[in-house]
This record gives sequence, C-alpha cells and structure tokens, in this order.
Amino acid sequence: MPDGTAEPPATLLAMPSDSRESLELDRTCRTLHVHNFARQATDQAWLFLNLNSQHLVSVQPDIGFTHNLLQTTGIAAHRLVIEIIESEVSDHEQLKRFISHLRQLGCLIAIDDFGAGHSNFNRIWDLQPDIVKIDRRLIQDAGHLRRVERILTGIISLLHEAGSLVVVEGVETEHEALVAIAANADMVKGFYFAKPQARIDAEQSLVTTFDSLLRGQQWQSVKRNADLQHYVCEIEGLFQQAVVHFSANQQFDLSSALLFSDPRTVRCYLLNEAGYQVPRNDYAPHYQQQLNARFVPLLCKHYHYRALKQPGGIQISRPYLSVADSRMCITLSQTVKVGGTLYVFCCDLDWQEQ
Repeated sequence: MPDGTAEPPATLLAMPSDSRESLELDRTCRTLHVHNFARQATDQAWLFLNLNSQHLVSVQPDIGFTHNLLQTTGIAAHRLVIEIIESEVSDHEQLKRFISHLRQLGCLIAIDDFGAGHSNFNRIWDLQPDIVKIDRRLIQDAGHLRRVERILTGIISLLHEAGSLVVVEGVETEHEALVAIAANADMVKGFYFAKPQARIDAEQSLVTTFDSLLRGQQWQSVKRNADLQHYVCEIEGLFQQAVVHFSANQQFDLSSALLFSDPRTVRCYLLNEAGYQVPRNDYAPHYQQQLNARFVPLLCKHYHYRALKQPGGIQISRPYLSVADSRMCITLSQTVKVGGTLYVFCCDLDWQEQ
C-alpha cells in the first residue's frame, strides 16, 4: 500500500476488474519474483512461478514475456518451474500447446494443487509434468489418519511411475514431515522448514533438520517392523502347530481351532496353488462379522504368492484392509503339501491401528 503497510495476497489478487488487469498483475508478480531470485547467492535452486491458469485460455498469452524476462535477469530457463493448476483450464488443447512452448524454452512444468478439486490422473498421463505438487490437505489428513497416509504413499508411487517428481506442500509439523518422507516424496515444502523471507539462506540448521528427520523416519520404520513382529510372535507357534496338524490329519476345521484360542484370530482359510479358496472360511467363535460374499473372487492376495515363492516358511503380511469385511488385518501364510497337492494355509489376525 502507499503508506508501506502490507496487504494479504488474497486482497491484492482480488483487485483486478477484468482478465487484462489480472494478466498485468500476474506479470508484475512474476517480474518481481524473477528479479529477486536473480539477486540470490545461489546458482543451484529452482524458482517456482505460479501462472494464473485461466489466463491461458481467456487471454492466450505467448511465451515472449517469459523469454524476455529470463534474458533480462540472466536466469537459465531450466531453473524456472512454471506451476499450473490444470483443473482450472477447460481448454485442454490450449493448455497442452502452452506447456509445449514453455518446454521448448527450457522451463520445467509443475502441476499444482494435485488432489484438490477435479484433479485426475488422466491429465497427468497426458500433460507429463516434470513435477507434481500435492495439495496440502492430503498431508494434513495423512498426519492424523494412517488410512490417508497409505493413500498418499500410493499416489506418490503412481506419480513416480508416470515420470514426475513429487512435492508435498503444507508441511507444518515434524510428524507431517516424517509422513511425507516415509511416503517417498522427492521434495517437501511448508512452514515447518521456513517461512517467506527476503533472502535464500543455506543455513546449517536446515541441513541438521533434514538429517534429524531422516534418522527419525528410519527409527519409525524399524519401530513399526518391531511392533509387527512383536504382535505375531506369540501366535507363530500356534500357527506352525496348525499347519503341521493339517498336514498330518487333513482336517482343516480342527487345525483352525488351534488358532482360535488366540482372541486376535479372525478366520482361517485354505488356498490351492492357483490361489483359489478351497473350503469356506473358518471363523473364530468370538468373531461376529461374517464374510461379504460379494468380494469372494478377490480373496487371492499377495501373501499367497509370497508363500509359494518361499515354501516352508511363515510369511507375515503388512497390515492391510481386508476385502472380506473391510477391516484392517495381518495375514500369516505358509505352504503345506497334502497327498501331493500344494496348499497355502492362511490365518487372518485382527489389527487395531493406533
């Protein structure tokens, strides 16, 4: 403001009255940021610039402005990352042409706020961005819910398969930072690391922060594995007895009953070598919720293949959502040969997530 007081970004961005004024403000902001970036004591960092995506269609600007700005400041094009919120653009072909021009200039392309609004993977496959920035709501939810944490990990894995680097935005706590690192994010951003400031400072404290986070993530991973092993160690002996009993007597219901003495046991079932269930599930007497018959064709799982690959050893799955009854469980599995036929003996344990 003329008197030197600061205005919130939202107030400034609301000032233009038409698309032309919005474009002028957009270009003024970009000019300011690029010139400020050129004065920083670093030649390695990227500058992320957010374009008002609606201008790409309503005004259809060319890349001459960006080209001239880079030449004036001496910033190499490959250090400029152009952020676009693809869900705001209805003219997809115009968006693709604009991205193609920016790539020819040498800039990197980032899709911003992925996971919010109408974002979808089809656009990612089509636009092939260099970087995808995950909307901050996902890390906030993942910081409180393990289910969302698994979803975040899956999303990042898919984006990596598509050939994009991934930034997790909105990290404000140490726990959220650890979740983002565990989910294999390539970059993290948020007030936990730094707030907006006039200069880029390569402080040793930031290096120390990341070293501490990496050690913390490794410790969490070790702890989770230890918790899992501790959870199943007492029942592994019962499971081995049940497998031996079935191999000797071929009475699956009696073999399963050995495991039902442990209150965590939900059900036992037998798969053939092809992965199909042989008899019906045997449920623990204390278990009330029954199998949802709609999901029977999906019962063949990863633990079946692991057991076949390593015959004779007990396989312990990671906690996962069972399609049988939509609850978290852990599966113990082991191959057993009866009368020349190979089976996989399986036992599901109830897993109560913290």
